[in-house]
Amino acid sequence: MRNLALLLFLTFSGYCTAQQSYKYEKEERIEKKVFPQKGLDLLDKTLPEKVKNVKYYKERDSVKISYESKLKFKRKYYSIEFTEKGLLEDVEVTIKKKQIPEETREKIENYMRNAYDSYRIKKIQRQYNNTNTIDAKQVIQNAFSNDLNSEHFYEIIAEVKTKKERYFIEITFTKDGDFTLVRTIIQSSYDHILY
Repeated sequence: MRNLALLLFLTFSGYCTAQQSYKYEKEERIEKKVFPQKGLDLLDKTLPEKVKNVKYYKERDSVKISYESKLKFKRKYYSIEFTEKGLLEDVEVTIKKKQIPEETREKIENYMRNAYDSYRIKKIQRQYNNTNTIDAKQVIQNAFSNDLNSEHFYEIIAEVKTKKERYFIEITFTKDGDFTLVRTIIQSSYDHILY
């Protein structure tokens, strides 16, 4: 009987997890010397000279460990994420809603209005992902030049409301405004996401 209850619990838990994606991250500030050297080398070669407030973090989620450098350049906040081996994952720059092209912005807003009873945007980032088709240096250069022609996504943190509840999400759209992914944010991991 105990085994049957355990089996049912595990089956139900797996089903629920498959139906809903969650974002849980724990971030801790670290010293530069703990950051992967390969990532530091790439930053040294590619970052503009006048970056400010450079900080280093180690981030854990339920799947992986990554390293992140956060900084400010020309009054914008940047986040540059690396794997444990120091390979570039992505570069995110915080932007305002008006910096999204109008047609794309309208498409995103229509999606949000149709998917939720109400929503309030807390943060928007333009995300430049590292892929096999482009050099990591070029990804960083595209992000720091705010290149709208190169491949990028819009990652939005929003508080949403449905008939049943109110919660925070991280939702991603292509550069043309097409929906790609949504994850519910586990509340204890929310505070650091706003920077």
